[in-house]
Amino acid sequence: RCPMRHSPLVVLALVLGSHFLHAETNNLTAFPNWIEAEFGKAGDKGVTPFFNYWGIFQGNPVGGQSQGVAYAHEMLFGATFDMDKLTGWKGASFKISGSANSGRNLSTTIGNVFDTAESYVTPTGMFYEMYYAQTLFDDFLEFRIGRMVAADQFCVLPAFGLQVNGGIDGNPTSIFLNSNFTSSPNATWGATVKINPTPITYVASGIYQATNRLGKVAYHGIDFSMRPNDGVLIFAETGWSPALGAKPAGTLHDKDGKKSVVPAQAGLPGTYKFGGYFSTYPYEGFLGGSQQNTYGFYLIGQQTVWQSAKNANHNLAVWGGITYSPQYQVAQMPVMGFGGTVWQGLIPTRDQDQFLCTWMTGAFSSAYADSQANQGLPRPTAETVFDVSYIINITPTIFIQPDIQYIIQPNGTGTTPNALVIGAQFGCNF
Repeated sequence: RCPMRHSPLVVLALVLGSHFLHAETNNLTAFPNWIEAEFGKAGDKGVTPFFNYWGIFQGNPVGGQSQGVAYAHEMLFGATFDMDKLTGWKGASFKISGSANSGRNLSTTIGNVFDTAESYVTPTGMFYEMYYAQTLFDDFLEFRIGRMVAADQFCVLPAFGLQVNGGIDGNPTSIFLNSNFTSSPNATWGATVKINPTPITYVASGIYQATNRLGKVAYHGIDFSMRPNDGVLIFAETGWSPALGAKPAGTLHDKDGKKSVVPAQAGLPGTYKFGGYFSTYPYEGFLGGSQQNTYGFYLIGQQTVWQSAKNANHNLAVWGGITYSPQYQVAQMPVMGFGGTVWQGLIPTRDQDQFLCTWMTGAFSSAYADSQANQGLPRPTAETVFDVSYIINITPTIFIQPDIQYIIQPNGTGTTPNALVIGAQFGCNF
C-alpha cells in the first residue's frame, strides 16, 4: 500500500513548497511561516483553513509475538467558517473537514491492546466532521450540532494530545473498548451543549449516534444514515479549572506610610473533570446474551505544580485519572488507570520543548478472561505501558518526537514477552 495515495494535499504542499523555497533558500522556516501567514489572511476574511499531520515510525527490536517495524500517519484538513465575519451572524461558526490516513499498526505485530502509535486510525480517506456551532450570552452557553466526535469534548486533557502511544493519546482506550465512543476520523451525528456559569467551571452534555458502522473502510465516512438497530451514547461532564496560588494585585505600606504596588500573581493552572456515559446500544456479552443500558465513569485531572518565576514557559505539570465501567459482562476493560508528567523547558534554551513521562494500566474483566479461557487461550489480567518521549519544536508548527515505550504483559496474558518499542513521531499543525 502506498502511504501517499490518499494524500493530495501533501502533493500540493510539496509543489508550493518547492516553488516558494526556490526563492528563499537556506531558510527552514520560510515555507511554514508563509502557510501560517496565508491561513491567517483567510481567517481574517472569515474562512480559517487548517492542516494537521502526524506520522510515526516505530520498531520493536525486543519482545512481542514477533519483531517488526511500522509506519502510520493521520492527516486532518478542512476549514472553519466564521459566520459573524461572513454574514454578521454573531457567535456562529461552521466546520467541515476530511482525513487521509494510511500505514500499519505495530501492535498487531506485538500482540498488545494499547496501540503503540496514536496516528494509526482508519487507514483510508474519510469524510470527517461537519457541524454548526453557536455561542450565546457572552459565551455562557455553547452548543454544536451535526457530524462530530465525542473525543474533542469529553474525557480529554491537554497532556493526552501530546502522547505517542494510542492508549491515552486523545482519550483513554478503555472508553473505546467499553462503548461506541468516537474519535478522529470517525464522526457520527451528535449534539452537545456546554454551560459556563463562571470563568473556571462548566457543565456539559452530549448525545451521539451509537452504531456498529464506525470505522468501516467501505463507507469512507459518508454513511449518514440512522438505522433502527442504532442506539444513542450520552455523555455528561463537569469541570473546574483553578489557578492555584493566584493572588490579585494589591498595595503595601511601609513604616513611613509609603505605598507600593504588589503585582498580581497568575497562579498555577490546573483542570479537573468528572464525567460519565450511558448507552442504549445492545452489546454482546462475552459469555453469551446481550446487554443494553451500559454506563461508565471517569475522573481526570492535570495540574501545573511548578513554574519558573523568570520564565513561565519553564514549568512542570502532573496529570492522571481513572475510568470505570461496572458491567463486566460487556466491558472488556472495566478499569484503567493512567498518569504522567509534562516538563516544559527542561533544556533552558529550549522554551517550547516538552519532556513526557507516561504510565497506563488496563485491567481486563473476569467475563472477558473466561471467554478467552473457554476457547483454550490464556486468561488475560492486565496490560501496562511506560512511555517516555521528548517533543522537539523545530518551528512553532513543526515538531519531531523521539519515543521509547516498554509494554508489560502484552494483551494481559503473560505468555507474550514484554516488548520494547523505539520510534519517533513527526508532524505539523497549521
